[in-house]
Amino acid sequence: MIALLVGRFHAVTADQARWIDALSKVADVDRIVCVVTSADHCGTRRNPLEAGVREQMLVPVLAATGKPYQLVKVNDVPESDEWVAHVCSEVKRRAGAELSPATTRVYTSNREVDALFARQGFASVSSEVNGPTPHELVQRIVLGKPWRADASASTVAVYSRPEVLERLKAVYAQTLLNDDGELGHRRDFASYGTQMDAALEQKLADLLPWVRPGKIVDKGCGTGKLLVALSRLYPASALVGVDLSREFLRRCDENHYAAEDVDFLFGNIVEQQVPKATATTVVFSSVVHEVYSYSRYSLAPVHRALASAAAELQPGGHLLVRDGVSPGLARWRLRFLDAATREQFGRFATEFKQGQGAPHERLGADEVRLSAHLANEFLCKKDYLKNWHIEVHEEYGTFTPQGWRDALGEAGFDAVEVRAYVNPWIAEHRYRGTVELRGETGAVLDWPCTNVVVVGRRRSSR
Repeated sequence: MIALLVGRFHAVTADQARWIDALSKVADVDRIVCVVTSADHCGTRRNPLEAGVREQMLVPVLAATGKPYQLVKVNDVPESDEWVAHVCSEVKRRAGAELSPATTRVYTSNREVDALFARQGFASVSSEVNGPTPHELVQRIVLGKPWRADASASTVAVYSRPEVLERLKAVYAQTLLNDDGELGHRRDFASYGTQMDAALEQKLADLLPWVRPGKIVDKGCGTGKLLVALSRLYPASALVGVDLSREFLRRCDENHYAAEDVDFLFGNIVEQQVPKATATTVVFSSVVHEVYSYSRYSLAPVHRALASAAAELQPGGHLLVRDGVSPGLARWRLRFLDAATREQFGRFATEFKQGQGAPHERLGADEVRLSAHLANEFLCKKDYLKNWHIEVHEEYGTFTPQGWRDALGEAGFDAVEVRAYVNPWIAEHRYRGTVELRGETGAVLDWPCTNVVVVGRRRSSR
């Protein structure tokens, strides 16, 4: 009989080790097949370490049983209905073992795994593992709480290595990511991607005059549509897309690119992703404000992202940014022209920035006074209702135009252009007829700038 152990195994707890060791006393188990799932995933809180490191925690525990064993790494598949067949196929291909209900018994403490195999007729031996789960054990390690007594000896050995501990802490420090390595929690990728792609024509108009062919890096590439357009315009260039969302990278793979040299990287756009001084153009399109917002509203990661882009660029290379912009801290008055806008402001004033809210002075039932920055934040996001639970926590105006010039200089760039403008479609279809905007003295104001285009030229020396 084959004892089939299935799990991610990003840690082996002391109780799991005892449970596995008990297989040595099960007479009809003649060998063990241990499957490490999600073997192609690492660098996320759900799968922090690569499969090879997880294997180092498992081998001593399996060897201690005295039973013959095989360890099989299995990549992830998105469809749970195909998962058991996928596992069985990979075990046969990699280990030569034929898994079937007649020859195999599943050993698991995961009820979902138990249920999936049970639906295919496999018998299971389920046991509630005492103590922390592997995920809880890893969290203890990150937080510096006592953990060694609840870990197997091999797990202690692996996680005590400085390079492993450093890598683990770096993964958990990535506040841009949820546990699955996605950018935002509960994000509607279809509507979000459509929203981003709708502005593609304007993005191209803003960015194309400044693109330098060669190696073009799109940081936060999303659906990849900008790279599709760039591949047609610059087919001889090397294109690199970087994103924190595996879902978006999957969508990028489905596109057709006219250029032959196109690569996609799963990575944090804050960090350097391509070799030093190899890029001719680095693009940040509608992502700098996300770096800021998902880093607990800290400017430090933004400055690090700009410095990383400077390191990637050749001297004279161009950094291109298109994003929101802050009008500063002047005092403005907003008068709401319809009930829906007034009610949406009430939500914004309470929920903005993880509940920090938007301080304001009520001048009447339909009028408030607040900073220009906060007024602009409300105007920019008030119509994004489908993804409101995400958008309300993002701060679009990371810098004023002068703030952008200062940030460029600090990162090693000369400011070639910093141009803030009002998108006329937004002004006409989202602003007009919903609000009236006045200054502190009561004078009617023009609509605030909706976007900024920032062009920095990499200096020869920093």
